[in-house]
Amino acid sequence: MSMQNSPQFNLPVQHIVLRFPDNQPYQLRSLDASFPNTAAARQDLIAASNEPFLYDRIFRERLKGKPYDEERAAYFLGWGPEGWKNNAWFVFVVLNPEGRIVATIDIKSNQLNGAEIGYWCSEQASGIMTNTVLALCDIAREAGFRHLYARIAPDNARSIGVITRSKFTPAGTEIRNGRNLLRFNKIL
Repeated sequence: MSMQNSPQFNLPVQHIVLRFPDNQPYQLRSLDASFPNTAAARQDLIAASNEPFLYDRIFRERLKGKPYDEERAAYFLGWGPEGWKNNAWFVFVVLNPEGRIVATIDIKSNQLNGAEIGYWCSEQASGIMTNTVLALCDIAREAGFRHLYARIAPDNARSIGVITRSKFTPAGTEIRNGRNLLRFNKIL
């Protein structure tokens, strides 16, 4: 019996994710070539990425204090489908019941034995990420992934909560770009 060497997804990936605690249905959706790159999608990304917590945590240093803008959002909406096309990285968006982007999550490589995940969520969608990570794990397992991991800053209590509720286990610390990060693993 031979094992596959790369993930196998059926596109587009669409999966209902329930928000805690009200069970409101959101949609986890692959950001592949079939996802429309619209002005509304770019505005959703701009609004969420400039929220103080997300901006400080993810974008402030990367953007040298400049706001997350239209150009960056357009790039992201083109970069996601490129990963799917090349079967190299796999970006998903989370859409609220009105169809607006409120979160993203990705599998950063096609390494079936150990791929990193990353995610962010708008404050407007608090309560959606744990179920989103759990859904991503199911989707990843079905695609052939056997192990996922996350690296999180020790002071990011929100993300640590999400990843531990998603049954990832602590696996020590790593240094990346001069920063200490906690590593969490999950066998699928």
